[in-house]
Amino acid sequence: MESQVKTDRPVGRIARSIKNVFSLLKVIVIASLVFTTFTGYVLADGPLNAGCVITLVGVFLLGAGAAVFNQAYERKTDALMPRTAKRLMASGRVSLQTGLIVGTLHVAAGLAILYFHDGWFVAALGLFNLVWYNLVYTPLKRVSSWALIAGTVAGVIPLLMGFSAAGESLLSNTVIFVAFFMVIWQIPHFLILLVKYGKEYEQAGLASITAFLHEEQILRLAYLWVVATAASTLFIPLLVPLHHRSTSYAILAIVVVVLVSIAIDVYQKEGKRNIFRLFMLTNLMQTGFMLCLVVDSLL
Repeated sequence: MESQVKTDRPVGRIARSIKNVFSLLKVIVIASLVFTTFTGYVLADGPLNAGCVITLVGVFLLGAGAAVFNQAYERKTDALMPRTAKRLMASGRVSLQTGLIVGTLHVAAGLAILYFHDGWFVAALGLFNLVWYNLVYTPLKRVSSWALIAGTVAGVIPLLMGFSAAGESLLSNTVIFVAFFMVIWQIPHFLILLVKYGKEYEQAGLASITAFLHEEQILRLAYLWVVATAASTLFIPLLVPLHHRSTSYAILAIVVVVLVSIAIDVYQKEGKRNIFRLFMLTNLMQTGFMLCLVVDSLL
């Protein structure tokens, strides 16, 4: 038994270390941004080779560094909210100095890769996103409940980086439409988070629309935005060149599922609506839409 405990302790430490790294770098969140970049790259017919991988690595490193900077900036606010109080920097398990060093190394490596491999414009987009998220959107959350609009910019920039890395003009119809979809998809995503955590934001000193809108009103706004997002996909055949008719059918199926799910939720009595289901619906809708476009381009 004693030898088993001794054997398990190093394994446990390694597991905790890996978990902490994933938490500090927000690996899952940044992976979604990398996939967004990949979507833009593929839609622009970028070659799937080692160059593509290098671009995605650069985006990941830059995004991870930006996430660490954000945790450093918001560590005191995070400590006031149950949802974020256990984050490494908010809880004091990682010092501010260590966080800044880790963030700087990741940002520097990411920018260097993007600059030397993809050119100054892609690197500039990445740097702009870093500055926008940490020095515009994050401070704005303290003074305006509509900072969520500014937050959508940070979600769109990785898409533009993918298009640009593959040589696509950012003024093309495909870029404009897919970017527009990304913007309107993020609105209900933020609104649903406010329904669930709005009171925590208020207690931490952040501006929240829950201060002047009832949760039911916010939910109605979220439903409206989800429907608008789903409806926007019906314009795909006009604005995005598709290679396979089956892609249109797949996208139409997603729209039908979304609208039926919304109809079911809307007819539920107040207090019985499933916020988590709506949250997952918005995420799966966006993921499904992007997967349809990626698969259509690859096959």
